[in-house]
Amino acid sequence: MLAIALFTACNKEKDTIAEVKVVTPNGTAIAGAKVRMYGQSTTQNVDVGDIRIDREGYTAGNGTVKFDFTDLYVKGQSGFAILDVDIEKAYPDSIVTMSGIMKIVEEEVNRKTFTLIGQ
Repeated sequence: MLAIALFTACNKEKDTIAEVKVVTPNGTAIAGAKVRMYGQSTTQNVDVGDIRIDREGYTAGNGTVKFDFTDLYVKGQSGFAILDVDIEKAYPDSIVTMSGIMKIVEEEVNRKTFTLIGQ
């Protein structure tokens, strides 16, 4: 009897992380800013415009907030997402907001800094 052992290469999936940093125009980190990252579906098997990713978090003392999208990435898919980013910081006498976009590359730590103008 012949026994054949098959071994498959096991490539462990790396984390897909988005790190958003919020600063003032002079580069000072902004703590406590609310950051929302969301994306709409563009595939044909769901309604275009449906929100498929929607996460919120608050910046820490260093002005950053991290979002882990590893659970949404499917190994072998081509690309991950370009997400809308909404940022809001409440001050005692005003609320400052801004919007932007961020490209998320699969299996990488993606970093982007946003400059929040006004107070």
